[in-house]
Amino acid sequence: MRLRLLLPALLLGALAGCDSILQTDPSDLIPSGSLIKDGPTAHAALVGAYDALQDLAYYGNDFVVLGDMSADNAEHVGTYQFLDAIYRHETRADNSAITGLWQAIYEAIARDNAIIAQLPAVTEIDEEERNEILGEAYFLRALNYHNLVKLWGDVPMPLKPAESPEEAAAYTRTPAAQVYQQILSDLDQASSLMTEETQTRQASLGAVRALRARVDLYLGNWEGAAANADSVYDMGYTLASPYSSLFSPEGSDTPEDIFRLSFTAVDYNEVGYYYLWDGRNEVDPTQSIYEAFEAGDARGDWSVRKSGKYYEGTKFPTTVGAEDLHVIRLGEVILIKAEALAQQDQLSEAVDEYNKLRVRAGLDPHVFGTDVSTKDQVLQAIWHERRVELAFEGDRWPDLVRTGQAVSVLGLPPQQAYQTLYPIPARERTVAPGLTQNPGY
Repeated sequence: MRLRLLLPALLLGALAGCDSILQTDPSDLIPSGSLIKDGPTAHAALVGAYDALQDLAYYGNDFVVLGDMSADNAEHVGTYQFLDAIYRHETRADNSAITGLWQAIYEAIARDNAIIAQLPAVTEIDEEERNEILGEAYFLRALNYHNLVKLWGDVPMPLKPAESPEEAAAYTRTPAAQVYQQILSDLDQASSLMTEETQTRQASLGAVRALRARVDLYLGNWEGAAANADSVYDMGYTLASPYSSLFSPEGSDTPEDIFRLSFTAVDYNEVGYYYLWDGRNEVDPTQSIYEAFEAGDARGDWSVRKSGKYYEGTKFPTTVGAEDLHVIRLGEVILIKAEALAQQDQLSEAVDEYNKLRVRAGLDPHVFGTDVSTKDQVLQAIWHERRVELAFEGDRWPDLVRTGQAVSVLGLPPQQAYQTLYPIPARERTVAPGLTQNPGY
């Protein structure tokens, strides 16, 4: 796992070169501006941008695992003390996992920025091909900035490669509202440039609309979230059946896939390795999440195994790490629409939405007016469905924070409530002194 400060990541992420611009194997390096000169080099740059998402500090492990371990779905049972500190909400600004995640996301942004800055001037490429690559880069930057802002709040927001160490050292934090404006702008750009509708291992128009629905949910734009969810439905995605088919050892295609990252035994993720007993077993499901699954829920039967008083996370079935991890899938979009409808007091319709997932899981659908009646009851049911449907996919912690439930659900004492935002890494503040710290750290 590479740990790299924000400043050099933003400088070097755009300056590293490939051994060969014509190589066909995936590369973790983005070509410099002098090398993005035609179709092959532009595609090499795009491969580098996707590769950044696979980093073990990002979707390859930490981003996914921390999203449940910071919450009430997973507990730390291993030997890494820096993970134990996060689990106990005693995180410090020098925590290596938090620092690594921050740096991995900013390295991904540096690669996106390089493409966005350099590709428009490249003439030796077909216009449609150039637009497609640019659209995907805008989508990726929007995704990366959303992952930052939902974990840290206000964050630095460079939109072009830094030209000097002094420029990068002068970065300050941008208000979260302004970051969200940029995310929405990037998604608009992606939508206007792209033509690929439903490819699943790269960005597509379906992924743009799904991410827009997610962002609208976080912004409380209920009408927009529902409308964007509908636009995803219109593209023909359907729920996978059975539920377990979403998590096959090799990442087999399903009709539910919107955007997922490809991993292999060579270019692997460590999520299953961290959860499984025959792997590292650094984290286990909590008793709380085990009990959250109703009897007969196929999601619980697949995701958690109990042996005595212990619980094993079995959602990602191998320690090999070749499972293709979902960044966003139809199940989440259904829950986004359900929540958006409930927030607009369309309660019966909201219940109909989340019932799609209950039925897929082998459970009886809820009857509005009997199982749930009030707005609060419907919302609580939706948040429960988010917890069990998306368990161990990294969504629980951001969900608790955005809905204002983190402190109460986790029983955090007042002196630890500030930890609902992660700390700005101490080493980043040393490099860029203008970066203020989140309160409490």
